[in-house]
Amino acid sequence: MGRVVVRVEGVSWSYDGVGGIRDVSLEIREGEVLGVIGPNGSGKTTLLRCLANLLKPHGAIYLDGRSLEGIRPRELAKTLSYIPSEYEGQPSLTVYDVVSAGRTPHMRGLWWESREDEEIVWESMRVMGVDGLAGRRVGELSSGERQKVRLARALAQRPRIILVDEPTSHLDPRNQIEIMEVLRLMALRGVSVVAVLHDLNLASAYSDRILVLKDGRAVACGKPSEILGESLLRDVFGIDVRILVDPELGRPIIIPLMDKELLGAGLKEYLDGVKELPRLKDTAHPGGTARQGKDNR
Repeated sequence: MGRVVVRVEGVSWSYDGVGGIRDVSLEIREGEVLGVIGPNGSGKTTLLRCLANLLKPHGAIYLDGRSLEGIRPRELAKTLSYIPSEYEGQPSLTVYDVVSAGRTPHMRGLWWESREDEEIVWESMRVMGVDGLAGRRVGELSSGERQKVRLARALAQRPRIILVDEPTSHLDPRNQIEIMEVLRLMALRGVSVVAVLHDLNLASAYSDRILVLKDGRAVACGKPSEILGESLLRDVFGIDVRILVDPELGRPIIIPLMDKELLGAGLKEYLDGVKELPRLKDTAHPGGTARQGKDNR
């Protein structure tokens, strides 16, 4: 694993005393994908916003040994890219406009990018497969296309650290995999990626390490195979799961199990008289080992 590029020491932040994060400490290493998981409201987005220097928490965050607070915004923007969960720009901007904004910290002039900037913008769009949409307005695009445009903007920024919040939300499986593959490839090129993920299997498949948050606190951090256990997921998410292990990759595969006791009061009342929820079985594939479907071999 690469050297430590970001060190977080005892960081806390709350919204008027409600929610946020409490006393979180961690290290982010060069060239790794750090997945961040946890229930809604556990502090995942707050942590990213603290790392992006958008919030001023208690505690300390160091980038290459320097306090994050002491780094000027333009200098930080050359190093770190933050991608929020939803597009926050103007829908009337073209795809080219959005992606070229990633070059702003590097531009020498006030308005015009250099030939090098322009080449980087087009390369970034080609990598994400949105170069054919360069003249389209962002507001006209699908959710998957907008997500690819935002990632192209981050690529054009040429950062050493990418913070991305829910990169696969609202996307179909193909687009989810494409996004995660790009993040994985960026890590292989030395970029540190911190990704908030709700899909536990994507987190398991693509993360070098996973940080688990609950009620604003870090309750576990480590390799997927080390920390993704049935008891931890029940404690953190309040769900029953079965864990299988991919025989080739050695990574956990999480299968949710239905349990009436985990439902809210309203659903319990709705299911009054049902002793327990049936667990759906695929009789064509008995047993507990992971295998490829016959149509996917």
